[in-house]
Amino acid sequence: MEKITVTLSRKGTTTAGNLAFGPPDDRVAFLVSRINERIKPPRPVTAENVNIRAMYLVNDKINTHGGRFRRADLHDLCKLIADTPVLVGHNRAGQPLARTFHAELEMKEGVLWLKSFFYWPKSDGIDEFRDKIDSGVFKECSISFTYTFPECSLCGEDIRRCRHEIEALSPDENRTHFIYRGITQVLETSLVFKGSVRGTHITDRLVAGSDKIVVRSAVNQLDLSVPRGLSSEHVTIYPLSNRTREYRLMSAPAGVLAATAMKGAKPFLMLKLG
Repeated sequence: MEKITVTLSRKGTTTAGNLAFGPPDDRVAFLVSRINERIKPPRPVTAENVNIRAMYLVNDKINTHGGRFRRADLHDLCKLIADTPVLVGHNRAGQPLARTFHAELEMKEGVLWLKSFFYWPKSDGIDEFRDKIDSGVFKECSISFTYTFPECSLCGEDIRRCRHEIEALSPDENRTHFIYRGITQVLETSLVFKGSVRGTHITDRLVAGSDKIVVRSAVNQLDLSVPRGLSSEHVTIYPLSNRTREYRLMSAPAGVLAATAMKGAKPFLMLKLG
């Protein structure tokens, strides 16, 4: 048996195509499966007994506090934010209104956003929480997290101790700011009066942003839809071509681990849910 050498890579910052795992119903089924896999509720959820919405929560631009996330850190936040509560106004004395279970990265107009998905149980009667979200009364959102080092964008030192000052309100995209380094934990996300990140909002648009697996050889590029039935427990292997041709992974949706490999001079794609 020939040995296959691969490196699993977490990619997904380019937008292309249409994931949705097939039709919209399949996308909902995927999200429901994420709830059951990651939250593990005592009573498994179904599409019929939960509401699902998503927040465009943070991005890679400078926020009103003068801080910024690196794109690599947004990938890490996608993992850290799963299984955290959704509150109102960062009020941790009250009960959670919903729970975050999944996050993806989506490129919108040149800005890379973290899109977090949250759910709460459907009500037999009036659902005031749902109605406030869908009517736009609850609109902006914010994240609470811990980090260890605010790195100055100019000198790399601690912004609290170096000689540079934050220019938080300047419109200049290259203004002095700090970078959140050493992010260790996401505590919660909240519906707020005004988010520190411009453009935050809640949506019922559940499709994925970066939704194609893109592989490229020396002569052509393949844009592949994510197959149904992927598992977080097992790696699934798919042939890419009958020809002897090596392919390189260019991008894959957030939440999908992908790698290319060669066996018997034939190219294969290896996939697993991350």
